[in-house]
Amino acid sequence: MDILKKLFPKKDPLPATIETACSIIDRFAMASSANIDREDLARYPARQFNVMAFHYGAIEYLSQRLGLDETQTLGVFVVFMKTYFSMPITETGSISERLQGFRDKPDERRFFEAGLDVFRRWDEQDDQQAPLQLGELLKKY
Repeated sequence: MDILKKLFPKKDPLPATIETACSIIDRFAMASSANIDREDLARYPARQFNVMAFHYGAIEYLSQRLGLDETQTLGVFVVFMKTYFSMPITETGSISERLQGFRDKPDERRFFEAGLDVFRRWDEQDDQQAPLQLGELLKKY
């Protein structure tokens, strides 16, 4: 039996902290998408990028709180992208370009910063209405 374990080792699960971060971001994403028209979002890539930036802001805040490094933070974002945007792993190479846009493009930067703030209020102040701000921001921009 030991030889089989050596030949076919179990895949290491995600470290507990990353798994926890993914779970928290999943709950936050569900709460923030409650008042978003998903069909409308699918028609406009710029809005999709804004939603990605918003959630990356939340991921960055959470990662700092949990003490995740840059690679782990990126891993949480990749899981988010795969889950909510059905992005194949083959397309994740463009994620670094996407992240740069969150910092360089004014609209995406605005959503990134809003995601940081909204997640903080949701997490620290238990403001359950805060995630709904994403829908309001999408109506403005």
